[in-house]
Amino acid sequence: MSAVLLAVDQGSSSSRCVVFDGELRPLALASRPVASSFPVAGWVEHDAHEILVSVIESVSSAMGRAPARWPDVAGIGLTAQTETFVVWERATGKAVYPAISWRDNRGAGFCDQLRGSGHEDLIRARTGLPLEPAFSACKLRWLLDNVTGARAAAEAGELLFGDINSWLTWNLSGGTTHVTEPSMAARTMLFDIGALAWDADLLSLFGIPAQMLPAVVPTAGRRAITDPAVCGGTAVVGASIGDQSGALFGQRCWREGMAKLTLGTGAFLWCHAGAVPPASVPAGVVSSCAWQLGEQIAYALEGFVPNAGGVTAWLRQLGVLADGAWPRIREGALGDLAARPWCVPALFGLGTPRWGGTARADIVGLTAGSTGADVAEAALLGVVHQIVDAIEAVQSALAAPLRLIRVDGGLASNDSVLQAIADLAGITLEGPAVTEATALGAGALAGLATGLWDMAALGRLAFEPGARVSPALPAKARGAARAGWQSVLSESLTGWQAAEHRTETR
Repeated sequence: MSAVLLAVDQGSSSSRCVVFDGELRPLALASRPVASSFPVAGWVEHDAHEILVSVIESVSSAMGRAPARWPDVAGIGLTAQTETFVVWERATGKAVYPAISWRDNRGAGFCDQLRGSGHEDLIRARTGLPLEPAFSACKLRWLLDNVTGARAAAEAGELLFGDINSWLTWNLSGGTTHVTEPSMAARTMLFDIGALAWDADLLSLFGIPAQMLPAVVPTAGRRAITDPAVCGGTAVVGASIGDQSGALFGQRCWREGMAKLTLGTGAFLWCHAGAVPPASVPAGVVSSCAWQLGEQIAYALEGFVPNAGGVTAWLRQLGVLADGAWPRIREGALGDLAARPWCVPALFGLGTPRWGGTARADIVGLTAGSTGADVAEAALLGVVHQIVDAIEAVQSALAAPLRLIRVDGGLASNDSVLQAIADLAGITLEGPAVTEATALGAGALAGLATGLWDMAALGRLAFEPGARVSPALPAKARGAARAGWQSVLSESLTGWQAAEHRTETR
C-alpha cells in the first residue's frame, strides 16, 4: 500500500478519524461520540479521558476499515475544538478537572472585573480577541483558584495546561511532547498574535504560571512520534491546527479575502485576512492566527455564533422535535413575519458582534394554533439570523464585499438553512465540496509536514467545488426580515439585562 495519512478531528460531540490516500481521497472514516455535561447553568464540560479514548478508538476503527497498516502511515494531522482545554499532572498524565469547553461561560465574572479595571484594550491589542469567557484564560484562572491544590501545583511545575491537540499529542506520544501551535495558542487570551509568543503581561494579569504552558511550534512539522502502546502503531504527528483554521485550510481559502462558514455545534465564519494581523477590527469580530507554515503566517477574521446545530438537542429536550428529526425552514417563511413565533436561541450566550454572556432563550409570539414545528422553525431561523449578524460584522472589516462563502459542517446538509442564510445575507454560498473539510485540512497539513507534497503540489490535487446556493429573496423582503429580527433581539436583550439587574440587587 502507498502512503496514507490519518486526520483526527476532535469535536464537541464526537471524535472522528479519516484515512486519506496520497491524493487526499478518503479511504475510511470512523467516529465515536463524546458526551457533554452541564453541571451548573452556563457551564459545559467533557471527560478528558473519554476524549482520549474516543480518539484512540476512532483511529483504531478507521485503520481497521482502510486498506493500510501502520507502516503505511506517513503522518497524522490533529484538529480539535479550540478554547476547550485540559489541565493534567505532569507525573501521571491524569487530568485534575474535566475539560472545560469553549461553550462554558464560568469566566464571565472575571472578564467583567478586567473590563471594569480598564484592561480590555490591552487584551484586544495583544491577542486580537474580545474580552469574553469563550476564550481559555479566565476559565483557566477559575480552575487554578477552585480546584484544591491546583495553583500551588502549577506554580511548582507539577501541572500542565493544553488545548485538546496538546492533550492528545502528550498522550499519543506517551507523555514525551508538550506542544501547541499558533492557531490554538491564539485562542487562549494569553498569546501575542503579532509576536507569536506567550505574553508575560497577560500571564501576570490572569495569574497563570508560565511553566504550565506548552511550547509553541509551527502548525506543520514533525511534532511527535506516537507510542504504539497507546494507539497501536508508530507514526509522525505532523500537524496540529484548530478546527476552524483546519476547515479554512481544507476549503483551500489560501488567499486574502477567501472565506468559509462551518455550520456545526456552533457556526464559524472565517475569512483569510493576509500575512499580518489586521490593522482595524470591528467590535465583536475576532482577529486570530490561522496557521504558521515555516516562516509564513496567515491571519483571519472570525465571526462566531455559539448556537447553531447544537440547538437541535435543545429542541428535542423540549419535546418539540422528535429524536432523530431535524428542524427545517419552510419555503416562504422569511417573508411571513407576523404569522409565526420568533425565537432568540442564546443558549450559550451571543457571539459576534454582541458577545452577550447570558445563556438563555426567548420564544415570543406563540398563539393557540402554534405547533412544535413552528417553535423548531423559529429556533432555526434565530440561528440563521445570528449567523447573518456575524457575516455582516466581518464584512464591515473587509476592503471588498464577500461574494462567495464556502460552507461545511453537519448543518450544511440542511438545504433550507443554506437558502435562508444566502437570502438574508445576500451572498452566494458554495455547499460542501467535501464532507470532512476540517479533517481534510489536517490531512493536507500532515502531508506538507512529512514531505508528501509542497504547497504547489497540494494545489494541483483535485478539489471539486460543491453546489452553489444563490440569494432569491427580494431586497425589500430581506430588509424587513432583518429589521424584524433586530427588533425581537433588542427586546430580549433588554429583558435579560433587566433580569440580571434584579438578581444583582437582591
